[in-house]
Order: sequence, then structure tokens, then C-alpha cells
Amino acid sequence: MAKSRLTETPPQQKVVQRATKKKRSPETATNSAKAEKSVTKITKGSSTSEPETALSEQVEPSEKFTEYTPVSATDASDLGAKSNDETLPEPSPYPSPSIVEFACDARELNDYIQTLKSSIYSNNNHVILSNILIEADAATRQLHLTAYNLEFGIQASFEANVNQSGKLTLPATILADILGKFPKSRVTLKSSWEIIKGSDVPSVSATLTASRSKHVIRGLTADEFPAIKSLEQKLVTIPASVLIAVLKASLFAVSSEETKRILTGANFQLSHDAERGLSQLRVWTTDGHRIAMVVGFSESSDSDILNTRNVQFTVPTKVLRVLERTLNPTDRVAIYYETEPDNSNNFVAFEWNNWRLTAQLLEGKYPNCDQIIAPYRHELSHQIVVEKLSFLKALERLASHSDKSHVTAIFEFDLDSQQVRISLNNTLSSGTEIVDAKLFGCDFRIKCDIRYLIDTVKAVSSSDLRMLMATPTAPILIAPFGIPASGTEAKECEYIIAPQE
Repeated sequence: MAKSRLTETPPQQKVVQRATKKKRSPETATNSAKAEKSVTKITKGSSTSEPETALSEQVEPSEKFTEYTPVSATDASDLGAKSNDETLPEPSPYPSPSIVEFACDARELNDYIQTLKSSIYSNNNHVILSNILIEADAATRQLHLTAYNLEFGIQASFEANVNQSGKLTLPATILADILGKFPKSRVTLKSSWEIIKGSDVPSVSATLTASRSKHVIRGLTADEFPAIKSLEQKLVTIPASVLIAVLKASLFAVSSEETKRILTGANFQLSHDAERGLSQLRVWTTDGHRIAMVVGFSESSDSDILNTRNVQFTVPTKVLRVLERTLNPTDRVAIYYETEPDNSNNFVAFEWNNWRLTAQLLEGKYPNCDQIIAPYRHELSHQIVVEKLSFLKALERLASHSDKSHVTAIFEFDLDSQQVRISLNNTLSSGTEIVDAKLFGCDFRIKCDIRYLIDTVKAVSSSDLRMLMATPTAPILIAPFGIPASGTEAKECEYIIAPQE
């Protein structure tokens, strides 16, 4: 309990002396003497930190004062102890948060915060996971930002004028919203903390100042923020343009069904070709109806691991989508990988420029997709070569007639006219498209889900594509053919679609 600042309470003895100088009756004088004697006892038995105002109120004389009951030394000690409990509360079991103070470009900070925000789930059960961890380092003049959702985390670092090192967490949504509306200027962030009455947990807040704007955001201490797995074992470094091309050509085929969890990720297979001096990244994706296999190449390997064995793991698609959006094609990406002895809780990290994305891998064995087409490879004697753009437009027009129960497109081949006739019918409408093509064999017709075929044709980056078939019921193999699109990274692709009977 703090001392009152409204009046200056004089020391105890002066209060007593002034009281004794007043004109008093014999009875009052006797009682005052008793009071003075009692005060002496209280003073000797009380704690020195007892508030002075409490004592002065007990001994202030009054005309109506007729009797005073002396307080024993034991009672006085209890009173002193109680007063100490009120004025000196028990120290908080939580460590005092550090104070953060830095200044940086508002637009640059906003760009990083917006990217980190995209990895934060809106339905977090833990409040701390809705926050962004901010760490300021005055020694390196670096600002480190982290977002984490327990499945994967993104970390970014950049230069800033750090006046005081420290860390705290702030809610990503409101922080991103405020920074997104700041003008192009310098922004200063300074944190503070306090203990709110009734709670031992320190309350943290940050003041953002830019131009004529000043905003205060309440956050949480950094001690509550979970740590992200640190990986040091580098597998390979590849151009970001290669990784982006591989992801764009494969992620469309992943499953969205959580019951097939292993299929909701992309299977990475990394190996090294010593003869050609190339590292190879092969990515498989499938949803059970279609398969994508894309291979990208890099000129070297940074680790002895790939020189002695192949490494494969399955990365969640949501992680790869964030990676695809964030990467700059001019960057180079280092891939780190670490497995636990019991083959559980494995992690992968992608590091580029001043970013690092760390993710927990999907558990389980990914299906051997190559076994689907392998038995038919020597029988793929029926082929169609068609111009990609005209073929895609025809399929998209026919898709206008599709619905949940009518998705089957029928392909009929005319060897004499070298054309493909495609049709789709439902109860309300129907359509037919004829596309010029080069046909080899094809003395039958096939049925195919038009949605899967459209997605696959879009993924092909060359000017033409080739469809290879063994029988009307065997898997259909689709591969690029002709001239690659301008700026496309060199890669190998194969797509497999299961026909409908």
C-alpha cells in the first residue's frame, strides 16, 4: 500500500509532541500519557516499513477521546507484518520481460509481417500462436520475426536501428492491419510492461510511432512462444526457379482428403548423379485418381549425404504453397533435413535469402506411384500429339456442361481425318468439340474425368502435349512435347490419369 501523497504526514514523535501541547483536562492528559506510552510500545514492536499515516491516525487526540486500550507488542508485530504484506507483495514467479526499442522502414516491416501473417491459422486454440515473435538484436543490428502454427514456422531477418535488445510477441492481425495503412516513413517500436492488479503475469505492450501516428498494441511475453526446431544438416542447394517450376507442375494433383493424410503432401526424392555432377529433385503427387511426377536438376550438392544415398520425405502441401508464394526466382534455396532415430517427428527446412521455413514432415510411407504405369510402359503404342492451347480451350468449353454427376468426357479418334472428337452430355445440355491432332494407332475410344484432364493440361508448360495409351482401361500417360514455354526451367514431367470405364 503506497503512502498517501495528499498530505505530508509528520513523524510519530512530532505528532505526539503537538498533541501534548494542547490544552487538556486532567482526564484527557492522563489518557494522552497512556496513548504516548502505547505509541512507544508499538514503535518498538512494529516493522520499520509500517505506514506512518496509520500510526498518526491512531494517536491523534480528540476532545471526545475518553479511553485508550494499549496495544501489546505481540499485536503490534502482527499489525506490522500485515502492513508489510500489503506494501511489499510477493515477487512474481514470472521473469520480467525485456524492453524492445528499434526503428526501421515502415514498408519493409509491413512486407515481412504480411508474409508471416499468411502462415498463421485463424482458428488457433493458443492465443500465443496468433502472435508474431519480434526479436531485436542491438549487437548485429538485426530484427528477427517469427510466425509458428506448430506444423510449420517462418522466420525472417533484416537490418534495423536497434536501440535496445529484447523480444516480445504482438497479434499478427492487428499489427499487419496497422502497418498496412502507415505512410511511407520510418516506424519506431518501443515496448513496455506492467503487472496488472490481480495477476502475476506481466502485461506487455508496444507503442508504434510513425510520422503523426501513434498506436499501442497489447501483446504477450516472448517466453510463452514455442521454439522452432533448428536443423543444421544441409542436403542440397538449388535455384529457386527450379523449385518453383517443380511445385507449379505438381501440386495440383495432391489430395484434399484428410483421411488420406499422406497424400495431402508432396513426396520429395533427392539424389545425386556423380557422373553428370547434378543433384536431382524428383517430386511425386497423387490423389488416387491422377499422378504427377516432376524432376528438377541442380548443378551441385552441398552435402556428402546425397553422394552416398537417396533421401525422400513427404512435405505438407500447405507448406509448399507458402514456399511457392514467398520465393523469388533469383534466389537459391538450401534444403535442410533431419530425422529422429525412431523415424518420427522428422523435419525439413528451406532457407533462402533472409528467410527460413521449417516444417514437420508427414508420417507414413508414400505409395510407389511408378508402379501404376510401369506394367504398361512397353504397351503404350497408341499416341496422340495435340497442340496444348487449342486442346485446353476445347476442354474448358465442354466443362460448362459438367456438374457433380456428369464429369465424363468421351474421346473418339478419327485416324483418317487425324482428329479427336470430344463430347460431354448431361440431362440439361451437351457439347462436342473437334480438335486436330496427330494420331498413331488409337483404334478405340476412352472415357476420362474432364476436371482431372484440364488440371493436367494446364500444368504442361510446352507448346504441345502427348497422350500415350495401352488399352481403353489402362492408365493414360501424358507428357510435354514440342517447344518449352519461354523462361521455363528444364525439367522432366509425366502425368498419369486413371480412365473411367
